[in-house]
Formats: sequence, structure tokens, C-alpha cells
Amino acid sequence: MALLRRLLRPIVELQESEAATALLMFLYSFLAMTSYNILKPLTRSQFIKNLGADNLPWVLLAAGVLIGVIMQGYSKGVALLPRKWVIPITQTIMAGVLVAFWFAFQTKAEWVSVAFYFFGLILGVLLISQFWTLANEVYDPRQAKRIFGFVGGGSSLGGIMGSTILTSLVGVLGPVHLLLVSAAILLFCAFIVSRVLGRERHLQLEHVASTGEEKGVSGSEAINLLRNSKHLQVIALVIGFAAIGAAIIEQQLNMAAAQFARQGTDLEKILGSVQLWLSIIGFTIQIWLTSRIHRLLGIGFALLILPVSLGSTALIMLFNAAIWAPMLARISDTALRYTVDKTTREILFLPLPSETKAQAKPFIDVTMDRLSKGIGAALLLVLIKDWGLGLTWQQLSYASITMTALWIFAALAAKKRYLLSFRQSIERKDVVADDVRIAGADLQTIETLVGELADPNEQRVIYAIDILESLDKRSLVTPLLLYHESPKVRARSWSLVTFFIAFRLAD
Repeated sequence: MALLRRLLRPIVELQESEAATALLMFLYSFLAMTSYNILKPLTRSQFIKNLGADNLPWVLLAAGVLIGVIMQGYSKGVALLPRKWVIPITQTIMAGVLVAFWFAFQTKAEWVSVAFYFFGLILGVLLISQFWTLANEVYDPRQAKRIFGFVGGGSSLGGIMGSTILTSLVGVLGPVHLLLVSAAILLFCAFIVSRVLGRERHLQLEHVASTGEEKGVSGSEAINLLRNSKHLQVIALVIGFAAIGAAIIEQQLNMAAAQFARQGTDLEKILGSVQLWLSIIGFTIQIWLTSRIHRLLGIGFALLILPVSLGSTALIMLFNAAIWAPMLARISDTALRYTVDKTTREILFLPLPSETKAQAKPFIDVTMDRLSKGIGAALLLVLIKDWGLGLTWQQLSYASITMTALWIFAALAAKKRYLLSFRQSIERKDVVADDVRIAGADLQTIETLVGELADPNEQRVIYAIDILESLDKRSLVTPLLLYHESPKVRARSWSLVTFFIAFRLAD
């Protein structure tokens, strides 16, 4: 393990007791996403081949209701299983379902493509929620900020591997036979999870039945929270516009891919290539750019990246009918959405009191996102169907440009509201340092906290030190505080000095 720790030191600092489990968790995320990324393009390609790209919004519209119901059924069903072994058991069952779909596709019935598409949506929700449920049980908040980037990086590499397997083997094995490859990888993933559970015998896995579908509060309570908080309102708007914008871009790619497939281009290779490149670019952005954007350019810039990308690629597609145009739009949108934009959303929730965040975040992240996707699907049907406006995939760019303008307005409002809410949260001490799980914050947040270190109120200074430490920004706490007139501030500053000494000695 000592050799492994030395090899991984440039990437992540691991204690001796953490190394083996961290490697297994990395393999878990890698294998889960490899399996899923083999399937994801296949779910769309099989549907498009049998029912047409213009009918995909109907499925997305229905998914908003059905997936929530199915996930609630899943939560009740897995409650009957041994809690500690829920994840490997359900992964084994999902592998068996893939084999069943392999047999069903031999019948060439149209319903199989619809059911397979729904299964792909459910599989994605389960694999992601189960991984992060286990990760949150294995690691406490301080470990999470240090290790999550590494173990989560396996999912990005798994996306690259799954897409590579798809594009390389689809011409050799055929799309249907790749279901068996995905099932085999998922079984190996279940074995790795069982190894993690064997090592971490203390785990309780109390939330293993959770799928992220919990609303936290009832619909009426959530509406009251939104009504009483302008900060939550602008977050909901940003998430809503992001979901609708993504739906439009994905539909443009689906329609363009179907058009070029009719001209002889392999549909699976088009969709698989998009996924391959977005995995590569997304991994690069996550490793090299996300933290730098927040640290150097601030949350306002980060909030504008995705809507500006949407508008820019919409203009490209409007004037260019080549297949690379919608591919570029989809790659840039998805790569930015799950890196810069995802981290930015987490930062937006930072100023909220812990109780409010616990109540509102599940509702906004899940319900508002799904509601917005449903609105996007309904809008798309009106835009593309013959009984509606009958727009082509290029003409859908007009909708994206309109969405860009609305989204930018919401992003600017979110930045303004965030800075105001964060300053107010410092005064009220709403943010609990031990609950902070993000490994950093944006430029304006850090500047505000550093400014608090000069406040004459000792409680505000100590609070700012606690939050800076929770954000891994201890180095920004000035040593001059060792000479502060308050004994409590001097003691808190000295604790950081002793931490640095101990860290250097351990290193």
C-alpha cells in the first residue's frame, strides 16, 4: 500500500488505511460508468431506428412521471433486502435484466426499444445514486473533500472506456450483443462493491434505499420555501433553463443523427463518438479547469459559461448543416454541465442554512429538474411535430437562442443574489463548517471570508476561519491573527499553525 500511496500522491493524498478502499471505489465508479456508457447510446439508437427521433420527446414527457413512481417502488423493494448487500444484489439483477433484453430484441418487437430506453434512464439514476450513497458512508466530510475527486474521476474514465468499447465493437458484434458485454462488466462491478463492503464492515448504509428522488418536503412546503426565498427562486430558474436548453440540444443531435444515418452513416457510431469526446473533454475540464474558473474568475463567470455555450453552438448549427455542428453542441453542453455547472450549483446552495438546504435542495435538484425536462419535452413536440411548427433540427436553434437570453438574465440575477445571501449568512452564521462538502469556493466567496478576518468582532473572525478551513483555504488565514487582541482568535489561529506543522512532518 505504501507504493500505491506514493504513486497516487500527485493526484490524491491518502492515509495508509484509506488506500485500498479508495482504489476499490475508483474501480467501482470506473466499471459502473463503463457499463452504462456502453448502453446509453444504444438506448437512443434502437428507439430512433424503430420509432423515429421525433417521437423521443414523448418518452421524455412520460419519464418525468414514470421514473419517479418506479424509483419509489425500488426504494420499497430494496427495503426487503439485506441493507448492506443491496448494491451488489441490485447490480446483479440489472445485469440479468440486460440479458433478458438481449433475448427480447431477438423478437424485433417495437415495445422492446421503448422499454429499453426507459431502462437506460433508470439504470443511470441507480448507478449514480448508489455510488454516491456508498461514498458518503465510507468517507466523512473532511475525507470527502480530499478523496472524492479521485474516486469520482473513475466515472469520467469509465465514460471514455465505455464509449471506446462501443465505437470499436459495434461494427464487429452488432449493437444488441453489446448488451451482454455491458452485463458482464456490471457483474464485475458488483464483485468490486462486495469487496468494499467486506473491507468496510462498520458501514450502516442507512440511506441505501435512497435514489435521490426524495423531495425532502411536500410540494406545498417546497412552494412556500421558494416563495419566501429569492435565492432559491433564482437557483430554480437557473436549473430549469439548463434542463430545457439541454433537451433542445439533445433533440437536435438525435434528429441530425437520424438524418445522417439514413444517408449511410452508422447511428451508433455517431452517438458513441459524441459520448467518447464529451467524456474526454469533461474529464479534462474537471481536472484542469473547474477549480481554476471558480478560484480566478468567480461564480458570475461560471454561471454564464453554459448559457453562452448554448447560444454560440445554436448559431453554429443555424448556419451549418454538417453533423459535427450538433455533435459539438452536445459535447460542449454535457461536458460543461457535469463539471463547471454542477460545481457552481453546489456553491449556489452554500449560503443557505443547513435546515433550509436539506429541505429545498432535493426538491430543486430532482423535482424542478424533472419538471423542466417535461416542459422542454412538451415544447419540443410543439416545435418539431407536423401538427406544430414542424421545425428542422437546424431551425430548433431559434429556440436555443431564446433560451440563452432568458438563461443569462437568470444567471446574472443568481450571481447578485448569491453574493448578498452569502454576506447575510456570515452575519447569521448559517453555514455550518462541518457540513461543507465542496473542496473550494469561488473568488468572491473567498474574498468575502478573507475580509471578515479583519472584523473587530471575534466571533465573526473565528467563524470565517472555520469556513475557510472547511473550504481547504487554511493558507489564506494570515499569521498576523496570532497577535490578535482576542485570546480566542489567537487560539484558533494557533490551531492552524500546529496543523501545518503536523501536516509537514507527516509529509
